[in-house]
Amino acid sequence: MNINSRTAQSGAVLIVVLVMLVLLTLVGTWAIRGSITSLKIATNAHAQALLKQTSDSVFFTLENKTDDELVFTNMRIGDGMLNYTLRPENKGKELVFCIRGETVDNFVGSRLASVVYWEGSTIKNTEMGKNGFCQVSRLTDFLSGRNAVMTQVTVRAASNDRDWEHMMEGDDKETSKSTGIQKVTITATSLIPKLSDSSSSDINGCLTNYTSFEDEVSKKQTVTDCLAKSNVPYSTQEMEYTMKTISASS
Repeated sequence: MNINSRTAQSGAVLIVVLVMLVLLTLVGTWAIRGSITSLKIATNAHAQALLKQTSDSVFFTLENKTDDELVFTNMRIGDGMLNYTLRPENKGKELVFCIRGETVDNFVGSRLASVVYWEGSTIKNTEMGKNGFCQVSRLTDFLSGRNAVMTQVTVRAASNDRDWEHMMEGDDKETSKSTGIQKVTITATSLIPKLSDSSSSDINGCLTNYTSFEDEVSKKQTVTDCLAKSNVPYSTQEMEYTMKTISASS
């Protein structure tokens, strides 16, 4: 009787231990999954903050540069980034350039850029070569040596349908209209390719084969539409600027 009792007790203890091990395993698994989820949330939040700050820096740099009358003038003549965009024959075309960390001045002019536009349902992106587009496989196209974030900027002429939007009370309509107010739209798209499972060629295709705006004729997807479908973390910001009048030197 004593032997059977001891055997039964040992069996009961074994079952209890096994149940405890199963429970501990389940608790451990839930804890690990919770930690992974929290890590992903934290990583996504950090990535979005980084991308937004990177895109913001484009406009901050550009606005500081255009405060200098000489720099702003150079942007509007010759191969300046604004001169190409504002020429009537280039309406509907986007000037595209990659913000490269090792480049001293990324806004120096259209010679560092490429051009992309829709011709019907066909994308045209070889008019000025393809060096201006960011490419994941080109390490110099990243903002830093960590090869994490890259930013692609596009510049295009903005619509100027509202002829009188810049007039002030007391302005003469004919005089105001004859000033030829010019506006441009600048789009900055920052992305982190390493946080995506998409191939480099797919991401490069998004950056090269689409415009940053939906063309009224083509109705094709945009750069950000393509990045979103490829599950690439990105942040896009767009600003519209009115060209200020350059003061004549005395």
